Amino acid sequence: MSFLEVFQYTRKDSAIHHLDPRAKMLLSIVCAAVSLVFTDIFPLLMIFFCLLPLIAVAKSLRRWGRSMKGLSILLVFVIVFNTLLSPGANPFSHSIALTIRLVDLMTSFSLFFLTVHPDQLSQALIQMHVKFEFAFAMSMAMRLVPTLAQEAYAIMDAQKARGVELDKGNPVKRIRNIIPIIVPLIIVSIRKALSIAESMESRGFGASKKRTYMDKLKFRKRDWAVVMISLTMLIFVTYVRLYVPLPDWLFWSLPF
Repeated sequence: MSFLEVFQYTRKDSAIHHLDPRAKMLLSIVCAAVSLVFTDIFPLLMIFFCLLPLIAVAKSLRRWGRSMKGLSILLVFVIVFNTLLSPGANPFSHSIALTIRLVDLMTSFSLFFLTVHPDQLSQALIQMHVKFEFAFAMSMAMRLVPTLAQEAYAIMDAQKARGVELDKGNPVKRIRNIIPIIVPLIIVSIRKALSIAESMESRGFGASKKRTYMDKLKFRKRDWAVVMISLTMLIFVTYVRLYVPLPDWLFWSLPF
């Protein structure tokens, strides 16, 4: 569950944290879109090495590293599954490219979720003329995902204390061992949802259609700069990919 740490906001004093959430949202979407444009190892590695300094500037490199470590099982599964089933001359090279693309996508969105407070996300969506109910749901989801991850860790420790061997056995047995974790986690999730619903109802949620807010987000020069750089990068990469013949060395692949 450590890969869910990319969805948990961490309070830091960094240049990325001080940006407007809407600017960071556009930056993350553009980085993810650029990752989807390419299917070869070298361009995807270039994107990764461009994203990594942004995570470092956000002072979230350690948390990002823990989430990638938790994602390692899925990455290995992607490599093995695609190598065995992908057609073509270099299935392993194609699998590595897909794995790097997945890391790029996770890094792109972790840049947003690690640096945006749920309240800021809700306010940003509202100022983008998104319905309050949807903005509130997104904010609650950002709050609940890390909480559920912590609950999952607590359940795993409790099951291990009862003698359940979660980390032993063949892959089929390990999958079956997930059941003692999933069932209590679902029950805890339902209880939390009911508790939140009762709390919202007691506070008169939805009683007034017109809402007021203490703080409002404002775009600054640095936010406009990030928006312009992001859009320029997207237009440039799209144009180059569609209309400019790229050298062959950019599309090298592994010999197997």
